[in-house]
Amino acid sequence: MSIVKLLRITLCGMVAEKRTVLDRLQHLGCLHLNPLRTGEPGSETASNRPEAAYRALRYLGDAPVKRLQVRKDPDFDMDKVVAEVEENRLALIAAQHRQEELEVHIRLQAPWGDFKPPKADEIGGYKLWYYLVPIYQIDRISKDLVYEIVQRDNRYAYVVVIGKQPPAAGQMPVPRSAVGHRSLSSLHHLLERNSQHIEELNFERHSLTRWIFLMSQHLARAEDQSALRHAADTSLEEDCLFVVQGWVAVPRLAAIQTFADQNHLALLTEEPTYEDRPPTLLSNPQALSGGEELVSFFQTPGYRDWDPSRVLFLSFALFFAMIMADAGYAMLLGVGLLAGWRRLGRSHGGRRLRHLVGATLGMAIGYGVLVGSYFGLTPAEGSLLSEMHRLDINDTDMMITIAVIIGVLHLMLANGLKAVYHWGHHSALVAVGWNIILLGGALLGSVKAEVLPVSLDAAGWSGMVIGALIVVFYGSSRPVHTLKDMLLRLLGGLYVFTNITKVFGDVLSYMRLFALGLASASLALTFNQLSNQVMEAMPGLGVLLGILILLLGHTLNLALAIMSGVVHGLRLNFIEFYNWGLSDEGYPFRAFEKKEIQHE
Repeated sequence: MSIVKLLRITLCGMVAEKRTVLDRLQHLGCLHLNPLRTGEPGSETASNRPEAAYRALRYLGDAPVKRLQVRKDPDFDMDKVVAEVEENRLALIAAQHRQEELEVHIRLQAPWGDFKPPKADEIGGYKLWYYLVPIYQIDRISKDLVYEIVQRDNRYAYVVVIGKQPPAAGQMPVPRSAVGHRSLSSLHHLLERNSQHIEELNFERHSLTRWIFLMSQHLARAEDQSALRHAADTSLEEDCLFVVQGWVAVPRLAAIQTFADQNHLALLTEEPTYEDRPPTLLSNPQALSGGEELVSFFQTPGYRDWDPSRVLFLSFALFFAMIMADAGYAMLLGVGLLAGWRRLGRSHGGRRLRHLVGATLGMAIGYGVLVGSYFGLTPAEGSLLSEMHRLDINDTDMMITIAVIIGVLHLMLANGLKAVYHWGHHSALVAVGWNIILLGGALLGSVKAEVLPVSLDAAGWSGMVIGALIVVFYGSSRPVHTLKDMLLRLLGGLYVFTNITKVFGDVLSYMRLFALGLASASLALTFNQLSNQVMEAMPGLGVLLGILILLLGHTLNLALAIMSGVVHGLRLNFIEFYNWGLSDEGYPFRAFEKKEIQHE
């Protein structure tokens, strides 16, 4: 759990060589630039993105089937291709909307039969008005109207009223139905033509996918040029000299020194001062780097704080496993992960994600084996899986105790790491005080639950009192010179101590691990029982219905388990854990580097 140490470096060279130096620096890709001045009015920023081009690239990337990529074409026109893709995208959206409208019209008009509604001048100025009247309301049709029931089913009568004006209010028991001016056969013809048009647009989209590589390359090049211009605009120039400043990781300092020597640049290296706010660069082993994705999803820790990536990686996997509480579900998801393993490995972020998901599902399988649940079924007595069944998820007292212990340990870990990384500051001692309170509370709870002997009751109360005194005394950093200062410091400490309700509330929040896990297991068992009952009650057809209940029920339960595992697994980390473990918010290290795709 380390945040990489950074140094501030300043490079100075000749203005005539600035563009070349910046281009080489971008190719080196290890410096987080600090703007030394604001850019010129109207100048581009490093975040400028050609949104139309990116939208076109996403559209082609989402195509289900792609052509062999063109990797070199001297006549490639980026703007022309983007325009063609955008035209195809808009046309396809319009055609799909048209398809939906035609299907609705056909569905509404089908019960009336295939006929072409006459125009008013074809029947002496009379018009046809269409009504879908419930059978029990036919008697409420006014006798003054001229109408015909052209069709009826077990619920409705399809009534056509003939008149120069629509029926007055109260003459018909229901509002008029929408029937278009086209016949049913003409609507089917339009639907067929529109389907062919959609097919042609999809063929055209498929053809355009051959440009994905070159589009990506040109977009990356455009972003590189934009970032280069931004770096040039925000560097400092004085007479014939230019100055560039930024942050570099200590392990890359040698590369910067070599770069400065090769390009005849003056180099100044400085340690960050207390007033500086360097960016945060996280560094973790590849197998655990998925935790960095979780960290960046919510909040980047400050440079002087600590890296929670590995804790989040492991605790999220554990929480997800306890909420899913079924080895069968986890194995099923594992099959899906294996199917997409190679595809996820194509990008750096994908490789991080697959390690996180793999560890999470591995822990979910292990926990599911411990609670003995496989799609809601328990292993047979005497089997190997039965021997591995060590936890009874229906034992409320035991499972609540486990959830609370996990909560206490998780919050103690947060406070402990905070104390270690901030030792010497009053907040570190406050974190120690909260840990003593948590430990004392855990002892008291265990004694009351008769898990630990009564002799530890005094130790629990002593821990609560000692921890409270530490929190109150060190809760404020106000220096004490007079009696008034002492009173104000104690009042500040008492204010911090009011979080005693929060710390115990946060511990109890971990009970959701048991509650959601029990709900998932109970739903799986319920669907299994319901399926068996249907199969027994209805031989033959009941088998089909039972299988359908199993498929739909377990699909729904799996979806709920995934959603609950992700949402609540993240919540316990981002709300409860972050609140006690991290005190500063930072911003990520973003290297000034080239993004251009190189030919393979």
